[in-house]
Amino acid sequence: MVRLGDFLARFRPSGVPGAAAPSGVPADYAAEQVDELEPVFSALAGVQAACADKRERAERRAGAVRAHARDQAADIVASARVEADAERARAAAHVRDRDEQAVAERMREAAAAAEEVRRRSAERMPEMVARVAGLVRSLADEPS
Repeated sequence: MVRLGDFLARFRPSGVPGAAAPSGVPADYAAEQVDELEPVFSALAGVQAACADKRERAERRAGAVRAHARDQAADIVASARVEADAERARAAAHVRDRDEQAVAERMREAAAAAEEVRRRSAERMPEMVARVAGLVRSLADEPS
């Protein structure tokens, strides 16, 4: 007759691989690991929740920092545009002043050149009048 212990021995876990052993059912290592690791995972649940909370707070803070940086960047760009407009106006005024000075210098040079032409023509005028008068007299003296 089969005793109960012999009957149950057939269902003892048997390891694989290894030396040949009496037949049995394969060991359920997954079930053993779950039972063994359940207290560890339960202890980590609080840590995971704390990490998720910290991550959420960090994401909110990062969002606030990004929003603040975006606002600062917009302020910097607006300020730069105002400064750029002012700088363009200053540069245009500088160019205009420089050009006005150049024009004034050219006008002085032109006035000096015109005065020189007037002076030389005033000097040469008596001589030219005398030549023209002489030519006109010589034409009047010729018999026609």
